[in-house]
Amino acid sequence: MTDFQRNDRTLTARELTRARAEGRLTEAEYEQRIHLVASADSYAELAALTADLPRDDVPDAPPRRSKRKRYALFLAVFSLNVLVWAILSTALGTALHPWWAWLLLWGLLLVVLP
Repeated sequence: MTDFQRNDRTLTARELTRARAEGRLTEAEYEQRIHLVASADSYAELAALTADLPRDDVPDAPPRRSKRKRYALFLAVFSLNVLVWAILSTALGTALHPWWAWLLLWGLLLVVLP
């Protein structure tokens, strides 16, 4: 048996032990599964022994930016667009179409969405 297989069996046994300690497995189920860990011939057999147990390593949803940070980011982008529009309009001597007004729709979504 390679170290890799031994490590997989050890990890599976630890997960079963944790599940027993949490009350998710009865003593009889635990003993039966531990014997199956020792006799497993493939990784699929090891995975099947813990498939019905909840996983601790499931990643949480990534944290969302706070509304304040989203507003600050929006205001920075919006202000930059208005500044570029103002500089171009002044340099060309005519008022360009105010494309920055479309950004207000995105700002409205920031207010509406949670």
